[in-house]
Amino acid sequence: MDKLERYRSCIQTLLEKHSQSKSQNKDVENELFFDSIRDHYQLMRVGWKGLERVYYTVLHFDIKDGKIWLQHNATDIDVGEELLEMGIAKEDIVLGLHPPYKRPYTGYGVA
Repeated sequence: MDKLERYRSCIQTLLEKHSQSKSQNKDVENELFFDSIRDHYQLMRVGWKGLERVYYTVLHFDIKDGKIWLQHNATDIDVGEELLEMGIAKEDIVLGLHPPYKRPYTGYGVA
């Protein structure tokens, strides 16, 4: 398996794992979005909490220039660490959710 396919597989596995945690509200569902052509991957929560609409991104990854970009993380889980445990090189993980000037201090890739 080449590097890009491996990265796609790791992201999808990670998102599938996190999608298993069920909402306490039966009217809110986890939805997975995998676009392996443009390399965009998301876990979203969609539904209703009473009269309030629930629609938000939990995790969002992109693959750009051979690196995994964490674009959004609405959890308290260090998904970068989970990617490391899956064998992804630290320099190939970019915390895109941080501004560019902070990225060199994260210990992960910068772009």
